[in-house]
Formats: sequence, structure tokens, C-alpha cells
Amino acid sequence: MLDIGGWEFLVVAFVLIMVVGPKELPAMLRSFTRFMQRIRSMASEFSRGIQNMADDAELGDVKSTIADVKRGNLSGIADGLDPDGALKYSVDEMRQAANRDAVENDVNEIKDMASSAGTQMANEANRAPAGKSSKVKAKPKAVSKAAKAS
Repeated sequence: MLDIGGWEFLVVAFVLIMVVGPKELPAMLRSFTRFMQRIRSMASEFSRGIQNMADDAELGDVKSTIADVKRGNLSGIADGLDPDGALKYSVDEMRQAANRDAVENDVNEIKDMASSAGTQMANEANRAPAGKSSKVKAKPKAVSKAAKAS
């Protein structure tokens, strides 16, 4: 705090003894130390008061933020986290890219389903006439067997 060396201290002590006197010096030093203790206690009390006010202000900010979250008002939090909007912009870009990919995947899936359904329908259509002709052939055989039996 005060950079007082040995020689400076001796000079100050000599001046005090000459000005105050050897009889009054102990009383004057006691009053000086009491005065310094009072100054220090007032300074620490002032610092504590300022710190308490700062803590209360921060606590008030936290309480208001929590109340905003409970109400669903997240814009204040978003502004606090991303004041220039760069994060929101990048998140929006990622969301749009994901949506495009999802749409492309859905379109490709629908194309695959339509292709397989078309192939399946074509196979069933090709098999259906063969099935009908076998049924038609089966009837005459049954009739011919019945005719042979009579």
C-alpha cells in the first residue's frame, strides 16, 4: 500500500516525537488506529452493501428469466444467448436442409413403393389369364369325366 522503507519510518517517528511529544504519542497512536479501524469497517460495509445490491439485481434478472420461461416467452432468452442472430440463422439453415433431405427421401421412398406396386400389379395381371384358362380347362375335364361315367 504505502511503500515506506526503514529510513522513512525513522524520519516520520522522529517528527511525531518532536511535534506531539513523548507523553502524548501513545494516546495519539491509539486514536489514529481507532480512526483507521473505523475507516476500514466503513469501507468493508460499503463494499458488502454494493455486493448485496449487485447480487439482488442479478437475482432479479434470473427470477424474471425463469418467469418468462414458465410463461413460454423464450424470445428474451434467445436474445440473451444469440444477440446478433447468427446462431438462429445457422439453425434455420440446418432445419431447411434437413427438411429438403426428408422430402427427397420421402419422394424416393414413394417412387420405390410405386415401382414395386406397379411391378407386383403387372405380375398379377400376367398370372390372372393363366389362372382363368386353367379353370376353364378344368371344367371341361370334369364334364368329360361326368359324361364318361354316364
